[in-house]
Amino acid sequence: MPSRRALLATLGLGTASTLSGCSWLDGASGYVQEKSIEVTYREDGRRFGESVVTVSLSSPPGTESPELLRLHDNWANRFETPHKPIVSQALHEDLTREYESVRYVVGVCSPSWAEELRNIGCRNANASREDFNQVQVHDEVTASYESPTISIHSVDGTWPVGEY
Repeated sequence: MPSRRALLATLGLGTASTLSGCSWLDGASGYVQEKSIEVTYREDGRRFGESVVTVSLSSPPGTESPELLRLHDNWANRFETPHKPIVSQALHEDLTREYESVRYVVGVCSPSWAEELRNIGCRNANASREDFNQVQVHDEVTASYESPTISIHSVDGTWPVGEY
């Protein structure tokens, strides 16, 4: 039978190696490249999806306000500044009453998420309404990604274009 010390050491190594693969432990520095509100609904027994609002980097990045790619006509008057969408509790409740599902999506790009032959990697993923409201496109952030969710740890100002 192994000693108590050997057992604790083994458990400690297993826990450390399990936690080392968790991206939520080590937030990555990056920038917000997209925000959207995605909804689904049923019509005639079929399921459909659409975007209520989608905002992306200006082109070229940083030259203008974020680019408004999509703003659903039925919801346009609910955003004070559509290219910097914020979802109030009242708007959230109206969206969840109207649609089968509502997802807040934030896209973050970071060198820490780079893949082979790429200098930077981007993750677009579900975010909480609070994290969605905390950031805007062009913000520099510290975030973590754990599929299928992205979490924002801090907003560190505006992304200095070309830094990454």
